[in-house]
Amino acid sequence: MRSKIHIIRIIAYLIQLVIVILCYDFFRNHLFLILMVLVIGAPILSIVGAFVLRWGINLELKTPQAEVRRLDTGFLHLVLSNRSIIPSMECEVQVVSRNTFYGAESKTMLELPVRAMGSFNEYIPIDYTMNGMYVFEVTDIRFRDLLGLVSLRKRVDVKAEVTVLPESERSMEFNTSDMSTGMTESEETIKKGHDFSDVSDVREYIPGDKLMSIHWKLSAKKDSLMVKDRVAMSDQQMVIVTELAGRDEDVDQILTLSYGVCKAFMKDQVLVRLMWWSEMAYEFHERQIVNEEDIIEAFQAMYYEKIYKDSEQTRILMRSIKPELKAYVDICMTPEGANAVVVEQD
Repeated sequence: MRSKIHIIRIIAYLIQLVIVILCYDFFRNHLFLILMVLVIGAPILSIVGAFVLRWGINLELKTPQAEVRRLDTGFLHLVLSNRSIIPSMECEVQVVSRNTFYGAESKTMLELPVRAMGSFNEYIPIDYTMNGMYVFEVTDIRFRDLLGLVSLRKRVDVKAEVTVLPESERSMEFNTSDMSTGMTESEETIKKGHDFSDVSDVREYIPGDKLMSIHWKLSAKKDSLMVKDRVAMSDQQMVIVTELAGRDEDVDQILTLSYGVCKAFMKDQVLVRLMWWSEMAYEFHERQIVNEEDIIEAFQAMYYEKIYKDSEQTRILMRSIKPELKAYVDICMTPEGANAVVVEQD
């Protein structure tokens, strides 16, 4: 906890105190005696009150939605509460907004009133201009005592996160038949334990069900294991490689296009094997896509990756690490912009 003394206000207070003392000494009036006692006691009460306020003040950050779409406008809900009887007219809160995927950061300083035994709600509009994981954070609250003589800080360390996904309505329409070269048999992957089927229903777990069929998010909410009932789909899969390479603006276009491609194949009931190069793990990560929930989980995983600069690196690594793949669809930047290119490996 750091505090700050405001010298100018203290000097102004001392000047007022000297004037009151001189007036009392000159007039010898009971009114000035009472006034002098109040002036002497006021700063003590004010500073003690500031420490009481530090105990009672608290902050919450809330986001109405955990997932939004790019180009949407959302709101960050800030709740400044106070359980003490001491108010403050000068309170500052710095909100740090960070897109962890691109490393972009901005700071907003808010001046908010602190109400005695009450709360204040502030709704901050947020324009989600790029895909990624947005993190909003407040580390501390800074406020002054009622006379403004000292400033105190209380550490709060509150966070709120929002996942920004590509906008569905702006995704391109694809002729998936043109990409049939990128198809590969899914038999090998099925042997490794992946389940290529579409979810038809959700039911309670029965001994003997595959662990990979458990709906973990729903199970956590219901405090019992829930299992996805699936129906079989095609025995082929489309291998899609999303390049996380280039400028931030380029990667944002690639992500938006990749989302649209996955949805297009999912609509045609084609199994998708979505892959991307992880610069941090130095290996290819992949997800099997059979429904939109799988796409969202895959993109959430990608948002924790690091963007690399050389786009040619992806194809070189695919040839050396995944030579068994004869062809795949590469979502990458071309002179015309983000594009889906079928790559056939020798």
